[in-house]
Amino acid sequence: MSNVGEKIRIRRLTKSYSQEYMAFMLDISQAAYSNLERDETEMTIKRIYEIAEILEMSPFELMPKPKFGTSFNHISFWRTINKFKAMWVSDIRLRKARVPELMVPTVTPES
Repeated sequence: MSNVGEKIRIRRLTKSYSQEYMAFMLDISQAAYSNLERDETEMTIKRIYEIAEILEMSPFELMPKPKFGTSFNHISFWRTINKFKAMWVSDIRLRKARVPELMVPTVTPES
């Protein structure tokens, strides 16, 4: 179910709404509404929001998926996290190396 018109048609049928009802609510003809469901007319964002409101659903459910991915690139994320971790660890090591020996607590074994 990839096209917008099909998503609208299925939701309309589950709500038991007729095309005539939808057309009336959108203030267009039934033929014009039918063209929307068959994806013969390109819909505007405003029209998608209007239809979603009538069908009581989120307009984002109706919108087509973007052409370019929306997924989260986990590999790049973890590479970045590991780079930050490496920088942080090396910074801690440098700081520890600069601390005078007198400031470092020494543990003496109790006899």
